[in-house]
Amino acid sequence: MTTATCRCGATTHSHMCMLRSNGKTEEIARITTAPKFYCFTCGAEANCAENLCEPAPIEA
Repeated sequence: MTTATCRCGATTHSHMCMLRSNGKTEEIARITTAPKFYCFTCGAEANCAENLCEPAPIEA
């Protein structure tokens, strides 16, 4: 069973929470090689803001 809608209401399948819900571990590994953003909602980290519901930059 796959989740069709993200927690934030988006229908994109590239958000980290959607990838996790649908067991897409290979894609998660690919988009988290050098995280520059985190999700303000769930704390997930990703290389690009587009992969998160509420992206915020990771402060160095």
